[in-house]
Amino acid sequence: MRRVSIAEIMRESGLSRATVDRVLNNRGNVHPRTRTVVEETIRRLSTPELASSPDEKAPAVDMVLRLGRGMTEQLRTTWDRIGAVGQFRDMYQAQEADLLPVIQELCQNPDRPLIMAVKNTDRLVARLREARARGKRVVAFISDLAPEARDVFVGIDNRAAGQTAAFLIGRALGDRPTPVGVVLGDPAFRCHEDREIGFRTALRAHFPKVVLSGEALGEDNPGLTRDAVTRLLKEQPALGAIYNVGGGNQGLVEALMSAGRAHDLLLVGHETNSITLPLLREGHMDFAIAQNPAALLSDALQRAVAEPEGRGRDSVLLDFGVFTRFNIPAFAQAAATPPP
Repeated sequence: MRRVSIAEIMRESGLSRATVDRVLNNRGNVHPRTRTVVEETIRRLSTPELASSPDEKAPAVDMVLRLGRGMTEQLRTTWDRIGAVGQFRDMYQAQEADLLPVIQELCQNPDRPLIMAVKNTDRLVARLREARARGKRVVAFISDLAPEARDVFVGIDNRAAGQTAAFLIGRALGDRPTPVGVVLGDPAFRCHEDREIGFRTALRAHFPKVVLSGEALGEDNPGLTRDAVTRLLKEQPALGAIYNVGGGNQGLVEALMSAGRAHDLLLVGHETNSITLPLLREGHMDFAIAQNPAALLSDALQRAVAEPEGRGRDSVLLDFGVFTRFNIPAFAQAAATPPP
C-alpha cells in the first residue's frame, strides 16, 4: 500500500480540498456517501494493481464502449493513466452487425472479465447469457443491460438523473404553461430510456403546466441531432427548454444557433468533457448532469476482477452532480482539450 496525497484524492474524486480535509480529519458535517467516495478513492489509489503505474501482474480486463467522443476520450485517458491491462475497444457509432463479432471474440476466453457500455439488444443479451453460463464475468457500465446479461451494473441512477433534469427545467420556467422538448439518443440504451422515463414522470408529477411537446431522435450523432432538433424547432417554435438524454450536444447547439434560440432556450444535458465544456463556458448549455468518469472506471475495474460473493450487489450507483459554467468540476478540467 502506498501513501496517497490530498491532491490525488481531489483529482480522482472531484471533491474540494476542504471536503477531503473534513473527511480525513473527522471534522463532521460530511455526508456518508461523500465519506465513502473518499475512502474508496484512497483504497483504489493505494492498491498497487490499480495505481497509476502499469503492473504486469494486474488482471486483464477487456472494455467495449459505444459512447460519445467526449466520454470515450475521458475513459481512454483514465485507462492509460492507471495502466489497465486488456483491450480497450472504441465502438463509436458502431452498428450491431459490427459490434456482435467483437463481443463474440472477447467472449471466447471466459476467464477475462468484460466491461461494456452498449445497447441492450436481444442478440447481444443472448451472447452474453451464453458467455456467463461458461463463467464469463460481465460488468454493465454507464448503461445497464438485461439482468441475465451481466453480473453487476456500475453507473449512476439514470432515472434520478432524468428527474433532476425535470426539476431544473420546471423550477426555472416557473408556474406557467410552457412546452418543452426532449432529445433522445436510442431507447436500446437503458440509460437513455431510464432518463427519459424519469424526466417525463417528474414533469407530470411536479410541474403539470410544463408540457413535453416534442421529441428529436439524434442517436448520439452530432449531425443527426442537429437535423432532428432543427425539425423540432420548426414544429414547436414556442419551446422553452430542451433536455438531451444522451450525446450529440454540439449538433444540438448548432441547431439552436441557426434558429436564433441559443440564448433564450434552457438547455440541460449530460457529461462534462471536451465537447460539453465549451458549450457550458460559452453559455450555450445551462446545466450538465455528470459524474466523475475516472471514479466510474476504477469502480468498474474493481467489480470486474472481484470474486463474487453469492449474488453480490446487483448495482453500484455512484453520485452525480449538476454543473454550470460557474462550478465546472475538477475532474473535467483535463477534458478541456478536444479529442483527436
